[in-house]
Amino acid sequence: MAIFPKLKFRRVNQKKLGWWLGMEIRSIEPKPYEKAVFPGISFEAEISYKRYDEAIIGVSGWLKTDDGKILAEIKEVVKGAETREIGAKGPKIGRSKDKPEDIYKTTLVALLDKRALDHIEKRRVANKKGDVILTLDVIVKVITNRAVISHIYEIKPEDINLPSIEVLGTRNWGLLVYTSTPDYYPYRTDQWILSGDNSPIFLTISEQVLIKNVKISSSDWIHDYAPKLGLGEYFVVEIPKGKKQIEEAWNYAKKAEECFRRWDIRGVFANCREVGYLLDRIVKEKFGKNSFNYKERWGRAYGKFEHLASLGLHIEEIRQKQQYATEDIEISRNDAELILIMSKLLIKYAEELLEGT
Repeated sequence: MAIFPKLKFRRVNQKKLGWWLGMEIRSIEPKPYEKAVFPGISFEAEISYKRYDEAIIGVSGWLKTDDGKILAEIKEVVKGAETREIGAKGPKIGRSKDKPEDIYKTTLVALLDKRALDHIEKRRVANKKGDVILTLDVIVKVITNRAVISHIYEIKPEDINLPSIEVLGTRNWGLLVYTSTPDYYPYRTDQWILSGDNSPIFLTISEQVLIKNVKISSSDWIHDYAPKLGLGEYFVVEIPKGKKQIEEAWNYAKKAEECFRRWDIRGVFANCREVGYLLDRIVKEKFGKNSFNYKERWGRAYGKFEHLASLGLHIEEIRQKQQYATEDIEISRNDAELILIMSKLLIKYAEELLEGT
């Protein structure tokens, strides 16, 4: 039977130890962009990169929705002249006392047309919480150093016990010595003799693709983004659900909401009609068909609702009458939104009638 020693594993914080984890988008903050004629969204981004070894020289990319559809091209806002440094590998650059990474700060902008905004809104409605989920495919153009500084130093002949002889007609000469010891400091500085890293290539330009997901909450989109993007202002209705006494009716309302997210307008009307039928039967059984509560209070409220909810059933019948222009006979998302809100209000009203409030 083999006996194996016990192994202990310890979690290591790589960032704390200063290990390079690779280029990544460390943070990103979306905002409505108001410095253009077209509506747009800006993203304040921070990208980590390896200092001295590389320099970021450009950022671009694509803005997508959560279903992978491309909305717009992402472009970098040029803030002005900036100096970026890269250095060859050598005894002084890249020592442990130097930070292994730096942060590149930039502003990215995506300008959106009407079709892009409509698709964002369609995906937002499909989201259960009404949030906007976006994906940034960020293309970072990087110039990378491949040059190496040889450890060449000048020393005096007597430093290595050589006689002071005349060379090429002068005694004022020195020796160039190669050493791999980074802590060796001669009386003169490095000669900065460059070579490629096992290659005649000194610099390379490459592109890296960084992907970042961004969530804009429903409340932020409605209050901060929509008015500035030209989508108008939203009318937000909060309906207290109370004790949810008529659970079956709320279930129909939930199904109607799911249909609305899928843009199934006929499904919205069908489920909302079921809400009405169910509530009408319950209220009639509770108070009687000739009671004031049922005939007047409930009857007036339900009558208007039932008239609108039945529109989805009579579209073909209305077309056949040829009373209106054919292109005008339709039910739209606006109609579905109205009947959905009215359904929830009607459930709440029925529950309060049944409680006697």
